[in-house]
Amino acid sequence: MTRPKLLCVDDDPQMCGMYEKVLGSHGYDVVTAEGASEALHVFHSKDQQIDAVISDYEMPGMSGAELAAELKHENPQLPVIMVSGCQPVVEEAGHFVDAAVLKGSPIHAVLDQIDALLASQALSRHSARRSPLVALLAGAAVCVLLIPKFLK
Repeated sequence: MTRPKLLCVDDDPQMCGMYEKVLGSHGYDVVTAEGASEALHVFHSKDQQIDAVISDYEMPGMSGAELAAELKHENPQLPVIMVSGCQPVVEEAGHFVDAAVLKGSPIHAVLDQIDALLASQALSRHSARRSPLVALLAGAAVCVLLIPKFLK
């Protein structure tokens, strides 16, 4: 089974290193970007299939909220987690993000958010894949029930 690939975005190289070390040790394949423009480049790269994004809110050039809006515009199902040191920012960023975590929160809070979002995404993909099959089987069942009535 492939490890989920996380794109972790922070303008602080030490934070990027921390994401690689901690999240990598919890079973994730971690790709880092030191800012939004680098994150967009990584996201558009054909050799990177990103499963979720964790982004700092306050970064030079493009904020984490702006990055989230751009990513969601291209892939509305992509889970995005915003990390900020400011509670009001965390609360207002909710329009384009799926979860928000305060900086300094225990790592299990971030891991719980990632796990929940990836599980939800997998369930949505599984349901979407099953829907045509379920519709086909339901149609076949209706035909099996109705055909004998027309043959009488």
